[in-house]
Amino acid sequence: MNDRPANPRRAGLPLRRLSFVLCTSLGLTAQAQQPAPPVDPYAAVRAEFVQQLSALEAMPAPQLAGSTGEASDALRGYMLYPYLEAQRLRMPMRYGLAPDDTAIAALLGRDGDAPWTRDLRRDWLLDLARRQRWPDFIKHYANNRADARLKCERLRALTATPPAEPAALAQLQDTLLGVWMTGSQLPDACVAPFEWARGQGWLTPERNERRARLALEAGNADLALFLLKSLPPEAAPPLRGWARLLGNPDREIDALIAGGPALINQQEPAAIAAAVIKISRRDPLAAAPRVNALIAACGSPCPLASPATPGELRREVALGHAWSRLPGSVTAFQQVDLAALDERAHEWRVRAALWIGQWSLAASWIDQMPATLAAQPRWRYWKARARAAKGDAEGAKVAKDLYEGLLAENGYYPLLAAGRLGRGFTPTQISAPQDPALQRQLVQQPGVQRARELWLAGRSEWSSLEWGETLASLTPAQAMQAARLPGTWNAWVQTVTAASKAQVFDDFELLYPRPFESEVQAAAKLSGVPSQWIFAVMRQESLYDPRARSRADALGLLQMLVSTARETARRQGQPAPDASALLDPAVNTRLGALHLKELLDRYEQEFMLVLGAYNAGPRPVQRWRPPTESLDADVWIENVPYNETRSYIQRVTWHSAVFGWRATGQPQSADKLLKPITPGG
Repeated sequence: MNDRPANPRRAGLPLRRLSFVLCTSLGLTAQAQQPAPPVDPYAAVRAEFVQQLSALEAMPAPQLAGSTGEASDALRGYMLYPYLEAQRLRMPMRYGLAPDDTAIAALLGRDGDAPWTRDLRRDWLLDLARRQRWPDFIKHYANNRADARLKCERLRALTATPPAEPAALAQLQDTLLGVWMTGSQLPDACVAPFEWARGQGWLTPERNERRARLALEAGNADLALFLLKSLPPEAAPPLRGWARLLGNPDREIDALIAGGPALINQQEPAAIAAAVIKISRRDPLAAAPRVNALIAACGSPCPLASPATPGELRREVALGHAWSRLPGSVTAFQQVDLAALDERAHEWRVRAALWIGQWSLAASWIDQMPATLAAQPRWRYWKARARAAKGDAEGAKVAKDLYEGLLAENGYYPLLAAGRLGRGFTPTQISAPQDPALQRQLVQQPGVQRARELWLAGRSEWSSLEWGETLASLTPAQAMQAARLPGTWNAWVQTVTAASKAQVFDDFELLYPRPFESEVQAAAKLSGVPSQWIFAVMRQESLYDPRARSRADALGLLQMLVSTARETARRQGQPAPDASALLDPAVNTRLGALHLKELLDRYEQEFMLVLGAYNAGPRPVQRWRPPTESLDADVWIENVPYNETRSYIQRVTWHSAVFGWRATGQPQSADKLLKPITPGG
């Protein structure tokens, strides 16, 4: 973390005033009488900071640094003023104009690797590279923050005037080869230094072959073929065959089958495995006969080594069947040797058995799992379900004991276990210990104070960066106490981040707040969607951050796309929102809840399908529905092939139970959520 102190001259007020504000809001003061709510000492200067930063970012063309308004003495002393300084220095580069090199160098020299310098340093280094100001580039380059583009620009700088001394030249060779030797495609900025290195004789045929192998292992056939062009045509035939297998796996596997053992054994096992995996994912039905023919053509016994032993190839075919929920999935897994099963296959063969109601087989396969895997709540629950399905007294007793054991834990599977016993589930609150003295110390850390101020200034990303820097320097015990702080400025995502580092997951009073209560209740009343469901989706989607923005540009508390929100608004007679409106908690919760209502209507109140569609979209959910008969919801959820979506559904179900329990104090049932999943049309 950056320990640059937020000194009084850069705070506008003594730090003890901010510490007092935070401590009183946390209830950490030692006074016997409850103090009055503290006045925010930074409200005015924070507002000035927000105004000037917003004006700077909204400028249609670059202007002088003071064009957004003359900074007051309070702003110049404010702990966030360096962020404004850095953004002002970035501004000319935004328009392709020459930056103030002297001022940037001075700021970087003053503040080092502080969070506010990161974007400025990267932009400036790229601009220096564009202008070929290599001495300045090398002086201010920071390898620990460099991405591939900057590493390539550094190689351009180093090779522009290469050293003459043998030791320095050898060091340059090591540096260049360290960047070059990767299976990934590198930015165009690397072309010139690599051509220079080729002229030095550094990119030898042996090194080209090694990098081609790395590219093939990464599935990058185009890069591998480019590298292999530099080798004689007769060189590296296994790698050339590997590239052909990746490029056209169906044709090349058929060629291997026709060529028999001699041709098959010339290929890299990893190449054959990669080709089979591609076929199995795209067309598992076509993969099975092709793999069987390949194994038959290989000879008896087939000498192919890992990862292309017959068992491993059949495992990949079986996984492809299970992920597509094909009728032959169980049969495909029965053809796989036990020794060839990895954890994925152990899990998915049980799921395949559950999908078709083969309960005895599912129980047998759970018993064959590695002990650590079988001990997970997931598989203890399914073992109980499978034993109960036998319908005998012994199976019922084993199932009851397993269900009872799960009730001592928290989570999705214990919630389901309670339902199987005909009971409601009461989460077990495990309150993390509090250390007020340590919390008072943490409040005084400059990074904590900047994180708070940035959050209140509407800069969630910068705030979380400061918070992450602080957490990196803390022990788990300190992180647990730090988790108590962000709630005072409503940054619940930072609370959860700190609690996760401390391995605290069951302090529900801390981790399941109900912010935006009035907005959620209004949305629930309008839509008819229970408030605990809205809170559950909100917690999973945004962790209560009203300014959250995903890589796909989903916005706000319920992560609405603008297009989805506008369509929902049109159908529901609501005002059409723009992107900024979706950052308003009232607008976002209202339209998000109405979208959930529409999905509930579409899927006939089957909330598990709603959650699947909310996360993955309606088309995958349609593919995943059972083909002919209704299916128990827990079995359907377990067979959702997208790991992210399966986890999403399970977590939102659990969140809903916790919110329901916190609101009522009553044991919770998932029965209303877990309606049988009906076949797709």
